[in-house]
Amino acid sequence: MAVTVRVFVVDEQIPTPSPIENVLVRVFDSTGVVFITQDLTDANGIADFTLDGDDPPVDYQVRLSKTGVAFDGLLGDDSKSPQLISVYDPPGSAPSGTNDFQVKGQTYHRPAATNPRLCRASGFFKRGDGQPYPWLDLMFVPTFKPTIVDGDGVIASTVTGRTDADGYFEIDLYRNGIYHVTMEGLEDVPREVVVPDLSSINIIDLLFPVVAKVEFDVPSVSLAVGEFAEVFPTITASDGHVLEGAAVADVLYAIADTVVASVQAKTDRLVIQGAAAGSTELNVERADTSIVLIPDTGITYTPLPITVS
Repeated sequence: MAVTVRVFVVDEQIPTPSPIENVLVRVFDSTGVVFITQDLTDANGIADFTLDGDDPPVDYQVRLSKTGVAFDGLLGDDSKSPQLISVYDPPGSAPSGTNDFQVKGQTYHRPAATNPRLCRASGFFKRGDGQPYPWLDLMFVPTFKPTIVDGDGVIASTVTGRTDADGYFEIDLYRNGIYHVTMEGLEDVPREVVVPDLSSINIIDLLFPVVAKVEFDVPSVSLAVGEFAEVFPTITASDGHVLEGAAVADVLYAIADTVVASVQAKTDRLVIQGAAAGSTELNVERADTSIVLIPDTGITYTPLPITVS
């Protein structure tokens, strides 16, 4: 029978455990081969699922992921993610009396630059086999002209760094500075990065930014058949920068029901045209899939409702 299963994720690093929001919780069968469902934890650190249970119980494998958080296992269990959970029906037959499972997480607090003019970029690199990538060399070449900062002359010169034995990297860069970056293993693919006006950033987001969030300037669109409506989106990348205009090279815009309406992406706006009476919505996805995210939670956005009369 299907029963409700609750996964509750808490941060164990502080005296009073607090919920961890936006943790991707994925549920597989007990072998970890067959994917069943997934959800993000809410503001209370909770993700609810409807799964089959029995007595004896049905076992599932649960995998959790969120950047900057390490998961230590179920409460009372020292195993690392993924974890096995046993789902009972009725829930009262479970040893705990419920199908609720609490998972402990340790939040990594990213170090910040002490100089207010600098941003500290830090993070971890791994090899293709999942192991830490030690002694990886990265070179940052400033492209800005000689600049005076608080009376000091900043002369363009190569800034280098190397990961430690655990694959950890840390470097301070000027905020709003533009750098050409060359890294070992990707010498033929130099990156140009723009440092955000922040005290810290994940070095991976800085090197490999992707579209993270899309917001529309209106909550919904209502128009008549044949009528046009303009929508202005705001697109934010994972490095914190707002992309220019509608970012047509980075975002794909699609109407769920093309019989009802159509959309045309301009440089700075979206033009929606009503085609037939009905309701539909505007969705988005990343246009550039060259950077692979595992797991990929997609773009954070709310589909734009469209009503045509």
